[in-house]
Order: sequence, then C-alpha cells, then structure tokens
Amino acid sequence: MKNQSRVSLRTIAEQAGVTRMTVSLALRGKPGVSVETRRKVLKAARQQGYRPDPEVSKLMSRIRSRPPSEPRGGLVLLTSGPHARDWMDSRTERKFIDGAVARARDYGYSMEKLWMDEPGLSSERLMEIIWSRGIEGILVAPLVGHGADRSQRKLDMDFSRFSVVQISDTVEAPALNCAIHDQYMSMLRMLGRLEALGYRRMGLVLERALDLRVNRRWTAAFLQYRELHGTGDVPPPLVLEGADQKRFDRWFARHRPDVLISLDRFGLRLLEAHGLDIPHDLGYASLDLDGEDPEFPGLSGIDQNARLVGASAADMLVAAIHRRQQGIPLHPIRTEVEGSWVDGATTRPQ
Repeated sequence: MKNQSRVSLRTIAEQAGVTRMTVSLALRGKPGVSVETRRKVLKAARQQGYRPDPEVSKLMSRIRSRPPSEPRGGLVLLTSGPHARDWMDSRTERKFIDGAVARARDYGYSMEKLWMDEPGLSSERLMEIIWSRGIEGILVAPLVGHGADRSQRKLDMDFSRFSVVQISDTVEAPALNCAIHDQYMSMLRMLGRLEALGYRRMGLVLERALDLRVNRRWTAAFLQYRELHGTGDVPPPLVLEGADQKRFDRWFARHRPDVLISLDRFGLRLLEAHGLDIPHDLGYASLDLDGEDPEFPGLSGIDQNARLVGASAADMLVAAIHRRQQGIPLHPIRTEVEGSWVDGATTRPQ
C-alpha cells in the first residue's frame, strides 16, 4: 500500500480517468457524480491507499464554518399541508422557520422552501428534484395537515442521499435527528413559578390535537406534578375535542382552579363565557407566548424560544453536512431548547 501522505487527488484522478474536481466530489459524497463514476473513483482511492488527512479535514471544516461573501450552496425546507402556505398560519412555526433560515444564512447557505404535499408530486419525484439541484441538506418543518395520529405522521421518502433534520418531532417515522422545544421541562418551570406566586389549584386545559402533536409532554409533566403535590389540590387536566364549551364549564364549576394553564387562542376563549376578571378572579398562563395572538397582549407564560429551536435545527443540519452524515440515523439525536418564563399581566402574587 502506498504512503497515504503521497496520495493526491491528481493521482487518483489519473488512475480513474476523471478530473480532480470529480474525485473531490466523489470522495465527499457530493451530487453531480454518477454512481458508476463514484464507484470507479472510490476503487482507485482504495487501491492507492488514500485516507483523509484529519488535519486537513479540520481545516476545511473551519473554512466551511465561516460565512462566505456568497452563499456556498442551498438547503431545502420541506413544508406540508393542504395548501402551500399553511405553515404561515402558526406564529410559532413561522418563528421556527425564521430562526432556521437566519442561522443557515450565517453559515453561508440559502434555504429554499418546497411544498411536499403539492398535488401530483410524488415523493420520488420530489427527491429527484432536490438531488438535481445539488442540495446537500433537507430540513423538515413541523407537519401541517397530517393529523395527530401516528399513522398519519410518516414520510415515505428516500433520504439516503441527503443530510436531514426535522424541526420539532411531528414526523413519527422515519426517526430523524431533530431540534425541539422541551415542553416537559417548560411545564415544570411554569408550575414552579405559579406555585412561587402562591397559586395552588392549577388547572390545565388543552385541545386534544395539540396535546398529541407535542406527544403529550405537557400533560405528562402536569400529571407528574399533580401526583407529587396531591390530587386533592390540583385538578385533573382537561383535554378536549375542540372547543367543547359545555364540558369545560362542567369541569370549571367542579374544580374552580385559581389559575388556568392553556393557550391564548384556546383557554381564554373558553373563559369568556364566565365573565371573570383576570388576574383578580383567576390567573392565566399560556404555554406558548411565541404564538401569542395580538388579541391577547401581556400574557404570563412560556416563551418557547422558537427562533432558537429553528436555529438549533439548522446547526444540526450544517454539522451533519460537514460530517457527511446522510440518510436515516441509526441513533437519532435530539436537541431540546428550554422555554423561558415571562411574568405578564395575567398572573399576580396571591
């Protein structure tokens, strides 16, 4: 076997009968090289005893991490839903995507949005379109319109030629690397803050679809807290099929919480029929201030740091590209971003 320090791209290119650029692309698993040519180059590299120089690899990684004056390449953001811009309907998901796009730009990557549910577009055709554009990395936005049940949260796509990461974990299968908001710890942080303010009968009301969308992490944390602090003091969580006003009214009349935990667009509307003065008659805390509706300003609750979640997903994707990690990971990695409690006008010391 030849000394690896003497093996150059030129030597491999001459043996394989291709250009040095083709050798470079083939060794790095880049698009634009046919399967047959890639095999020829890899065979020549093995015969020459070529091994990547770790010092060179580290140097190139540092170079790639510096934002160049011009975008070095493109990434794709896969969006979903019955309509192309359905993802725009959620303020939180807009912040996820804004954070991801901005962070990708910091690395020198542009990011193109592609609608995966476009009528007549098969997953095979979608992957070919992405490959033909020289795309190295795919970021999957939170699924819209795919339902909350696990059977509707599967993507039948061949990701083998790409680095891929999802924002949140709405894709049930395949299991992908992801960056998510840590709903479990954020709920415990909220409950601890409300307890410090003097609230004791903390009630949780959620819509079932959203509860399932976050894999029940909010309710899991709440139930743990309830078990530790006694079920006599903390009402059971209420999970509704839509805005079921009658069921909410029965639950509210029975348990009379001193603070309600929900989401602005859901819980406050259920409370409107009761004509309560918030925070004097009842405290209120939102689990998602990132998605705060202008109709409800000044809420207390959790800032999910959604832009940081999106930026973390972009960090993971660029790192995977640099490490040439492609396809479905054997052991998926999850980056969790904790939310921050924000004191607003809807809670007060008791």
